[in-house]
Amino acid sequence: LYKIINIITLILFILIVILPTGKYLLWKLESSYSIPKTFPHDIDGILILGGGVNAILTYQHQQMSLNENVERLTESIDLMRRFPNAKIVYSGGTPTMSKLKPQFTGIDVAKMFYTRMGVDINQIIFEDKSKNTYENLVFSKKFIDNKNNEKWLLVTSAFHMKRAMSVAEKLKLNFIPYPVDFILKKNYRWKRLYIKKATSFLANMKHFELAAHGHYHMCERTDI
Repeated sequence: LYKIINIITLILFILIVILPTGKYLLWKLESSYSIPKTFPHDIDGILILGGGVNAILTYQHQQMSLNENVERLTESIDLMRRFPNAKIVYSGGTPTMSKLKPQFTGIDVAKMFYTRMGVDINQIIFEDKSKNTYENLVFSKKFIDNKNNEKWLLVTSAFHMKRAMSVAEKLKLNFIPYPVDFILKKNYRWKRLYIKKATSFLANMKHFELAAHGHYHMCERTDI
């Protein structure tokens, strides 16, 4: 039994750390949806899934701190300017501080960012109750008028888009996907097996972690 477990562990180690499995899976996720080349004449709304900010560091250092997903914010500004009549919903903002300190969320940092960029935050609906992708869409659904077939853009990271769109489909929500925050090059080829320096191992593990997160959408709750 132990021999079988060791063999399985070795195989998993090779797949995750040595081979570019994670990178390939991440590329497959990012390739699921592309940036729209054309848009409908009128866009009724834009749903931005929270991300791109670090609430804890912002609170501790009293200085706005952004992270590697900041394109969710920067690209959304361009979309707001392109579609000035669209309803804007920013979803996500789980409190990150303990009860002993004032609550400070990603919503607070997002408001700081948009304000500094000259965006009127009074024109944005901030949904601050969601804690995961499913709740992002459930709590944002009330702002979307499906009966009138409104046309909405969904803005989130490219590796996260498939997960978000799958949840939206379960909730009978129709979105035009607008992926941002790409990590890998557009054209990826599985060229050869390789073993490089230690940093490649770490990169493989990071890519695998992101890909696993993106593929995890089937485990989101769908009963609320």
